[in-house]
Amino acid sequence: MKNILFGITAIALLVACSDEPGSTELVVDLAAGKAIAAADCSDCHGMDGRGETSEIPNLTGQPAEYLIDAMHAYRDGGRQHAALQDMTSDMSEADIANIAGYYSSLPPLTPLSDSVANEASYNEGAAVAAICEECHGEKGISMEEGMPSLAGQQPIYLMIATQEYKTGARGHEGSEDMLEGLEQVDIEKMAMYFASQTPPVRQPPPFGDPVAGKAISASCGKCHGAHGISHDPMVPSLAGQEPVYLVNAIKAYREHERVDEADMPAKTDAQIEDLAAYYSIQKMEASVEGELTGQEMAAKCDRCHSPASGRRKMNVPSLKGQSFEYLVKSMKEYRREDRDNSMMHKMSSRYSDEMIETLAAYYASQSN
Repeated sequence: MKNILFGITAIALLVACSDEPGSTELVVDLAAGKAIAAADCSDCHGMDGRGETSEIPNLTGQPAEYLIDAMHAYRDGGRQHAALQDMTSDMSEADIANIAGYYSSLPPLTPLSDSVANEASYNEGAAVAAICEECHGEKGISMEEGMPSLAGQQPIYLMIATQEYKTGARGHEGSEDMLEGLEQVDIEKMAMYFASQTPPVRQPPPFGDPVAGKAISASCGKCHGAHGISHDPMVPSLAGQEPVYLVNAIKAYREHERVDEADMPAKTDAQIEDLAAYYSIQKMEASVEGELTGQEMAAKCDRCHSPASGRRKMNVPSLKGQSFEYLVKSMKEYRREDRDNSMMHKMSSRYSDEMIETLAAYYASQSN
């Protein structure tokens, strides 16, 4: 692609807030950018910046610096897309700047009405959860000796465990029959319902010493979190758990009846009872908030993507008015860590498909 010289049509676009360190002005030629867009970009992104299909992102209104960073990532292999890698491979810095300047200068798109979905309610999982409550207790709060509580657990952990029971990968008599017919969306709704519950603090069990158990718990906190509250979506919380269940589960790991990659330190029977006594009386909090709307979930995202001050960092994209399907696709890629961004990996790891779709529907319905 030939280089296009800057001419009298060149204008200055701020690509960073002027009071930020390293702030610079990027001079771009809008006419040149429009010409390149017409030749190379419009088949997918249109001349108005709207993606031609639901899985192609809208470019209009995005910060110029973000678009420049994205094209650099495709050109340098940081993002994988064969067509975009080929197209950007011969682009000069001026070409990239001109394209970014052109699309960022376009007026906001009107959101597509068919991208608006109904807000999901986590309480839809209550009906599905009813099949589990006969054993695990109302709202997943177990009062039956030896039966684990589900209330407040990490939703991803609950989803995986339920799938394993459904397929028989985890052996438990009757589980396969009980869960037969449940679709993935049903399992997600059930997991979110249980995860949003906050159980009451338990009374100390008739065995073990909680004070001694607290000291022993130091070796467990690395994985299960302080006071047994896990912040890892793949690791269960131990706080507030039914104490006899904890004793049986820890012994099962010790005897290698259960297998865990973490290689749990061996404990005596007395130490196990002390641990169970300590963890069972810790206050358990819900791992997710119940009945969140897309707008409520977006409040955390807006800290970066749409701050109240209006001073969004110029290398952070706008999400408002973006394609619903593209947002879903992108968030799932971050959740799988197919896209490089450690902060996004951490945030999206807690999101079920239902949550992602709710959040995407909210942003897709907003005007940029």
